[in-house]
Amino acid sequence: MNRHRLDFAIVGAGMVGMAQAALLAVRHPNMRLALLEASPETTVQQSDSYEPRVVALTQASRELLEEVGAWEDISAQRACPYVEMRVWDADGTGSVRFNSRDVQLPNLGHIVENNIIVAALRARLEALPNVELVNSFRLESWWRDCGLWHLQPRGEQSDDGVEGLREQAEIVQTRLLIGADGARSKVRDLLRIRCQETDYHQTALVCVARCEKSHRHTAWQRFMQSGPLAFLPMAGLGDDNHCAVVWSADDSLARELLMLDDQAFALNLEKAIESRLGKVESVSERFSFPLRARHAERYHGPGAVLVGDAAHSIHPLAGQGVNLGFQDVRVLTDEIDRALSRGLEPAHTSVLARYERRRRGDNASTLKAMSAFKSLFGAGDLHWRWLRNTGLSMVDASPMLKKRIILRAMAV
Repeated sequence: MNRHRLDFAIVGAGMVGMAQAALLAVRHPNMRLALLEASPETTVQQSDSYEPRVVALTQASRELLEEVGAWEDISAQRACPYVEMRVWDADGTGSVRFNSRDVQLPNLGHIVENNIIVAALRARLEALPNVELVNSFRLESWWRDCGLWHLQPRGEQSDDGVEGLREQAEIVQTRLLIGADGARSKVRDLLRIRCQETDYHQTALVCVARCEKSHRHTAWQRFMQSGPLAFLPMAGLGDDNHCAVVWSADDSLARELLMLDDQAFALNLEKAIESRLGKVESVSERFSFPLRARHAERYHGPGAVLVGDAAHSIHPLAGQGVNLGFQDVRVLTDEIDRALSRGLEPAHTSVLARYERRRRGDNASTLKAMSAFKSLFGAGDLHWRWLRNTGLSMVDASPMLKKRIILRAMAV
């Protein structure tokens, strides 16, 4: 790839970056795009076992994947619709049940493994003639000249004669640079955008559990003082007994849980979910990651913009992280469409500012809500326990309020 001149360069080939590239390519077939990924090319293998890292896709996210042409492939593999969500407090009697019947829809969303979404998006991108996927492109430096960003990967020979010239010079020129490179975004750093960070002092443990009873296409979530536990339904391998587990636990408890053997961990898991699905018969390999909330102080710089976790990352207790990123993708693309229809450059400051205005407030309110939920359900004081149990019961008793909450969540 020798000195490309692109309309759009997207840094980061995760779900959000791929979705951004696909949506722009589909809507603007005459424009040239590149998706720049730091890691070497990898083939996503489909397995006869479940991948524990999953996404709870909302209706809005599914519609986005449909528009770019990836949903058919995803649904043909494994996408488990869930029709109900049950939420309850470990320290009381408060609970709430959300059902798709409350809003006259067939389901509340779909639980899909991350690798299935990535594989479907990658296959779609490879079929689009105006997109190039570039692997092993580790962004090191850049400069802006004549309205274009010039991107130089690590190992290139710079103007001052630094050694390390690669076999092919890979200086990429682009009208608009889109940073979709995750919570530790290189693009955000190079734009010198500061990021507000909150450490929850919790660790998320994820795995797949096989349970004695069927999950009944229901998402189960129990709130404990040490953190929330979710059992998310999975299907497609012959039964309805497998769930993706997301246990957000205080760091000290998480360390203890990680040290247990599989049998002991399964017993702890069964106790934590109050045996709602019977015995936890087996668990897969466990993965863990620290929980922190981050929010960029701004979403754009000259000719560059942030989407997804590069702009914001939240507590996973409501499963909204990727859905918020997909909404960033849609809004940014809508603003680019609007700009091009008016003869404006897609990187014009007013275009990027409109995107930020439309997304930052919504993302900030979700971040605050997740932090508030974490604090509320982590409080052991009797008054707080009474408040949250009363609140859950009041929501459960109000069909109108439940409908509003469901529709709001599905639109993310």
